[in-house]
Amino acid sequence: MSSRPSTLFGAVAVGDACLVKKMSPDERLCDAVERELTWDALLDETHVDVEVADGVVTLAGTVASQAEKLVAQRAAERVDGVHDLVNAIGVRPSTDRRLSDDELQRIVEQVLVWDALVPEKSLEVSVIDGLVALTGSCVAKAQADEAERAVSHLYGVRGVLNRIVVASPVPSPTEIRSAIETALSRRAEHEAASLDVIVDGAVVTLRGTISSGLARRAVVGAVGHAPGIVEVRDELVVNGGDQRRIG
Repeated sequence: MSSRPSTLFGAVAVGDACLVKKMSPDERLCDAVERELTWDALLDETHVDVEVADGVVTLAGTVASQAEKLVAQRAAERVDGVHDLVNAIGVRPSTDRRLSDDELQRIVEQVLVWDALVPEKSLEVSVIDGLVALTGSCVAKAQADEAERAVSHLYGVRGVLNRIVVASPVPSPTEIRSAIETALSRRAEHEAASLDVIVDGAVVTLRGTISSGLARRAVVGAVGHAPGIVEVRDELVVNGGDQRRIG
């Protein structure tokens, strides 16, 4: 990562302040993201590189777990001015704590059994070189998302391939749209109520402008609770940013 100001809380000296004023918007955003990564106690930010172009933040580098990769992403999303984010961080578990695929598979299966929000009896797990594949079925996309979240935080997991199928009756597009619009109207992210909701069978596409990456994630997550939805396509724009999805 690039060098940071000498003080953790951003209280720079007068000479440094002059330098800050001359920074471009992307440079200021890059500096703010790096500071947020440093602030997050769950992350070793020295292994994460930050690049910014037109408000789109790219995270690169290598960390020891999928959990750290997600922590870095969430930290960057908290920063004001981030239009979109590409998470290109690689995961390379420490060799002194490396698990075999069979060991990791048993751990993943146990975690799913003990997660009260996951229908573990209808799911299957396979692991190849630390990459976890989840298959099976559930009644709501939110359950599939929860299974992925639970597994992603385990040590030794290099990535998660979520192939869980939502197997439940699909309401009519009108019923789905009405349920989603009503749910969005309850959200703390008030602009969510004005987004465009396009329903095509069991696939929902969201379009419109939203204030931040955090609000974007909250809205997409909320839509995943709608009955019968198998996929949510995120085409939201964050304050003039582009439509690249967070990876």
